[in-house]
Amino acid sequence: MQSVEEALIFFFEQAAKKESALLEMLANNPSFSIEQDCWCFTLPDLYVFLQSQEDRYANLDYNQFRKLIFNSPINQTVRSHGAEITIKNNQTNVDKSCYALVWRN
Repeated sequence: MQSVEEALIFFFEQAAKKESALLEMLANNPSFSIEQDCWCFTLPDLYVFLQSQEDRYANLDYNQFRKLIFNSPINQTVRSHGAEITIKNNQTNVDKSCYALVWRN
């Protein structure tokens, strides 16, 4: 069974690879924005989305989730698939800022 960190990395890897079923779910969620070159999200919205998708996130509180996001090798993983995570709209607060997974290829 995957750890929560492995599942989170796999989730971002699938997004970086533009996995169609995942992109469709993200596009159908009003909390997210899919543009031609990126997927935009906030950390609170991502947390709620992931909790609704998989039980493994149910026991993870938001502060643990944020720590996991910032301490895992997500950016290195997505870079290997031609993408990167950037700050799209910096609100000087990690919970209010908008992030983007940008597809470079």
